[in-house]
Formats: sequence, structure tokens, C-alpha cells
Amino acid sequence: MQTEAISNYIANMQLHISEAAYFQSTASWRQTDVVSDFNRLYYFLGEGAQLKIGEEELSPRAGQLVVLPAGTTLSVRTIDNREFSHYVCHFNARSGDQELFELLETPSCVTAANPEATARAFGELVRHYRGGELTSNLRAKLLLQELLCEFLEQGGGANLRRPAGGHVDKVSRVLAFIDHHLSDDVTLEQLAELAHFHPNYFIRFFKSATGRSPMQYMNQRRMEMAKQWMVETNMSVSEAAERVGSSLYQFSKMFKQYTGSSPSEYRKTMRAQPNV
Repeated sequence: MQTEAISNYIANMQLHISEAAYFQSTASWRQTDVVSDFNRLYYFLGEGAQLKIGEEELSPRAGQLVVLPAGTTLSVRTIDNREFSHYVCHFNARSGDQELFELLETPSCVTAANPEATARAFGELVRHYRGGELTSNLRAKLLLQELLCEFLEQGGGANLRRPAGGHVDKVSRVLAFIDHHLSDDVTLEQLAELAHFHPNYFIRFFKSATGRSPMQYMNQRRMEMAKQWMVETNMSVSEAAERVGSSLYQFSKMFKQYTGSSPSEYRKTMRAQPNV
């Protein structure tokens, strides 16, 4: 269930961009032993940079993304007076009280799958960040999300840092319990007890990790499973309702709220799709 916990943290992280820019670096590009309260995402279009992240030293190549996590001692400089261009974005990514790269262990440097597309995305991020349109900030955040997805995917995913910490362990325990009790009448008090929290605090704790209240999350998981059953099995609608602990009427009503279709209509539509 740690993968589930990581996925929820990533999906519900709150992004804030404090800078986004394109630079043509020269011999004067140098910072030594800097500690920032924001993360830095670089995309290199040329070669000639030397970075030190904590004790790790890197010389990124063109087409590589590099993350310098918040709170880490950083040094950057140009090698042999070379000139090269790169994009940079300063940002925070938090889910609850956790900064993304405090929680996740990832490579520092990855190679973009499609360098031209990544360069275009970063260029658009910079343009929107500096734009003044109504949707500029939102579009910049969406592009940063895409770039972070590229970074995580090309880096082979992510692992929880060790030790994982009580926050993540408690979320994992609760998520596992929910998945094993989708057909049961689970109470808020039961879930709060698993995390050793008062129910009122547990609601805030759970929502900071998943973006939903415990009951909203449980109902979502029930509908996700029901959608899978409708597409991948011949399970009857009444059996699906029973498996998520609901009456046929309530199940059909909730399913339609989540998908816009009745269970039978959803099954027919999805099975008609070419790849289903």
C-alpha cells in the first residue's frame, strides 16, 4: 500500500511556482553552498554545468532534467567558461505538511524521453508564468505537473525515503484497511483508531494526504472497483452492489453520479471501445 500512499500524495500535492525562466549561462554562473526553501527544476539545452547536490556531483547533458530539492545544500557553476542555455523553475510541491522531495527518494537527474517536447513544455511554462492572462498561473502549474510526471516516470518512479515516517505509515495502514473492507459499514471512529487520532483531527489529517474526506475516499474506491468489474467481468449489477455494501438502488444512483451512466450503460459503452 505504500505505492497507493505515494500516488495519493503526488495526486493531491499543492504547487506554488516562485520563478520560471530561460537562461543563457556564462562563466559568471556560480552559486556556492546555497540552501533554499524551494525546489529547483532544471532542463539543460546544452552542456557545461557542474552541480553539487549535498554530496552528489553532476555534470548534466543536453536533454536532461535535474531536481535540486528544497533544504539541500546546493552549488552550481559553469565548467571551463562554457556557454550553454537552460530552463529553471523554482517551486514548492506540498501535500499536507510534506514537501514532495522530502517524502520521495528519486534520482537527481533523468533524460527526457522526447527532448524537443520537453523543451517546448518548459518554454510554455515560462511564457505562462510571466503572462498576465486570467489562466496564466493555472496553465503554468499544469505544465509543471507534466514536467514532474516526466521526471518521475523517466526516473523509474519513486520510493519513500527511509525511515518512511509516521504520517505515511498511518495513511498506508488506513488505505489498506479501506480496500479490504469496501463491503463493510466502516465508521469514522474505526479509521481514526487505526491512525491513533481523535476523529475530528483524523478528518483533517486524512484530507491533507488524499484530498478527500475518509467517506468520500471510500466511496470513490468502491466506484473505481465497480467500474473495473463492469468492464472486466460479467458480474451482475446486484452482485457489484453487494460487494460494496450497498443496496441496488443506492449503488446505481452513486455509480451514475460518478460516471454519468448507469452500470449497465457504462459496461456497454466501455466494452464498445477499441482497446477495452
